[in-house]
Amino acid sequence: MATVGGYHGSDGNGYHDSGRQREHTLSENVKPDFPVPQATKAQEALVGFWWTSLLLKKKAQKFFKDLGSSEAHFNLLATLRAADGPLTQSELSERLLVDKSNTSGLLDRMEAAGVLRRNKVDGDRRSYHITLTDRGRKLVETLDAQYTGMVDKAMADFAEVEKAELVRLTRKLRVALLALDV
Repeated sequence: MATVGGYHGSDGNGYHDSGRQREHTLSENVKPDFPVPQATKAQEALVGFWWTSLLLKKKAQKFFKDLGSSEAHFNLLATLRAADGPLTQSELSERLLVDKSNTSGLLDRMEAAGVLRRNKVDGDRRSYHITLTDRGRKLVETLDAQYTGMVDKAMADFAEVEKAELVRLTRKLRVALLALDV
């Protein structure tokens, strides 16, 4: 069995407890490294981030599917919950970093499910304020509790200083990527 962190063995739940720190173990068919070596550290770092984000996306898709939801559904609910007040579809799309047209169908389905409400904006016939219903608030609380548990499990092997450094470095990378003229 391959390991992350250099420990071997498992408690049967994919972890090894050395007494100092809990370490994740990987089955032999899971390869955390790249299929092709990278030419430079810069490439290794960027491809590593990309590779990890793809893995995170796959895990999130399965996680939310198993809960009868989706990433988009959860992100929309969580964004509405975090808002200071109602949001228009344009404001919601901007916060979710998606095109307004991409949210229309999702909003239709979520409204039909009774988790959000659209109310006309006074003075603007084309805009609606979108808010959570009580059912939507309960749903996002339930999903968020399980999501928080999954995040805590995924990040359990990181010290607080490492988590802070990861936040700092990923933000620095986002700023650099946004500055690229491509």
